[in-house]
Formats: sequence, structure tokens, C-alpha cells
Amino acid sequence: MTTRTPEYADPQKYIDLVGFEGNWRDLFWNADFLDLTVRRLELRGVRDALDVGCGAGHWGRALLPHLPEAHLVGVDVEETFLQLAREKGEAGRTEYRVGSAEKLPFPDASFDLVTCQLVLIHVRDPAVALTEMKRVLRPGGVLLAAEPDNRAGNIALLGGEPRPSDEDILTILEMLLRCDRGKLALGEGDQSVGGRLPGLFVQAGLREVVAYTNDRCLHIYPPYDRPDIKTWLDQELAWSSEDVSVLCGSRADNLRFYEAGGGTEAQFDACWQAVRRWMSAVRAGIERGEYHAGRGFVMYLAAGRKGR
Repeated sequence: MTTRTPEYADPQKYIDLVGFEGNWRDLFWNADFLDLTVRRLELRGVRDALDVGCGAGHWGRALLPHLPEAHLVGVDVEETFLQLAREKGEAGRTEYRVGSAEKLPFPDASFDLVTCQLVLIHVRDPAVALTEMKRVLRPGGVLLAAEPDNRAGNIALLGGEPRPSDEDILTILEMLLRCDRGKLALGEGDQSVGGRLPGLFVQAGLREVVAYTNDRCLHIYPPYDRPDIKTWLDQELAWSSEDVSVLCGSRADNLRFYEAGGGTEAQFDACWQAVRRWMSAVRAGIERGEYHAGRGFVMYLAAGRKGR
């Protein structure tokens, strides 16, 4: 197997690949759902919150309006991401520091709330990260994680009109499953970790464990004139022009994962052609004003409380 460089080795390239700039990630959540979650988990009194693997800070900024008394600290391993977070942070309420999920730079029992979004799908061992997050929680504090089941979510993304053929759906799913195995083999995370969060929380010794699914559904239809639709499609079409799929990311990273999962480059190329046919059909459908889709996705929001 050829050794290939991960896309995340270039921070600026990764910023483009994951939509850290602009407003695309702000479309992940409905504000009233987050407010309901805060009320369900009794978080309005939180004073010290930690956003682990914060990236450019989107998740923490989404939560902060619902945490009226909170000061939020964000940590990430990449200083380039933190610079973006600081640009949009709220003076006096947010700060950002370098740190990793597996070794947080804080004493025990430092925070009332520890949270993360799209982090555990990338770590080698989610149990290690959860143990470390629990360590910095105060007794009675809440650990809150937002993580997807991308296996299920990708099937949903393929459900718009025009629809790919059954043969292309099977080819794409075979590719994604092999890529998932490769990602695990490389120690770069589990794409379906969201579905395992409740059990992982219990195993970490958290109590009162609950889980919800995100109620955000983008519902795309012509004439595509709603601001949220325009923001989403502008990002998706920009990625598509660079051979990057909203389904699974860049060709380069998927090839790395596919080979690590036991496939060959020739086999991968046949699979990637099916991905390209789907992207091309979506693009053409948008240009004709015919593409429409529900665009729901499978994102779990799991929470557990540290014992007193």
C-alpha cells in the first residue's frame, strides 16, 4: 500500500475541506432545539464550559446564547483553527487554548459542562477521550457530545431527486464501508460512533445518560432562494468543483482509507466514479432548477452526568 499524506496535515486545506470558514456549519442546529436541550439537561446555570476539539468555534458559539451565565473555553490541537475561533468569539465570554481531547490542559474538576461536536469520530479511542473529559468535570457536571452516524446519514443524503441508480448506491456504500474499516485501522476514528455514545457514556461511569437526535432538516427545493439553502449549496458546489463530496470528503483521504481497508486504487477509482456521477447529477439538477431533497442527517446528542 502506498503511503499517502492525510489532508489534515495541511491546516489551511483542512479548513476548506470541513467548512470552517463562512456560515455552513452554523446550519447544523435549530436554535430552539438547543434551547430545549439546555432546559432538559438543566444547563442554564452553567458558569464554566469547555468545548473540546473546538475547531473554528462553531459548536461553542451555537450553545453560548442558551448558557446565559457561562464562560466558554475552547481547546484544539491546531492553532490555525483557534485563530478563526478567536475572530468570532465573544469578548469576555470566550477564550481559546491549544490542547487535545486525550490530554486536556486543565486540573481535575474545572468545568460544569464539557462538550464536543464531531470530535469522537476522529479519535483513536473514544473511551480515552471521554475519560479525560470526565476528569475535568466537576461532580454533578454534564458531559455533552454531538456525534454523527455517518453510515446512516450518507444513505439519507443519497435520497434526493434525481436519485442515483441502485447499482451506484451499492457501489458507494461498499466504498464507504471499506473506508470506515480503513479509518479505524489507521486509528483515525469511527464514522458511526454516534450510535454507540450512550453505551460509551455508561462505560465511562457517567450517570443519567440520555440521547437525542438532531431535528435539523435542510429541505432543499427550487428556486433555492432561502439564505440557508444558498449557503449550503454554495459550499457543496464549491467542494464538488474540487472533487470533494459532501458525502465523505476528498478523493485523496477516501483513497487512503480505502487502501487501509484492504482495497486497491483501481477498485477505489471505480467506486469514486459512482460518487462523481451522484455529484454531477446533483449539480446538473440544481442548474436546471429540478434538484430537491429533505437533507436530514443522523446526528446524536448524548449527555451524562458525573457523580457527586
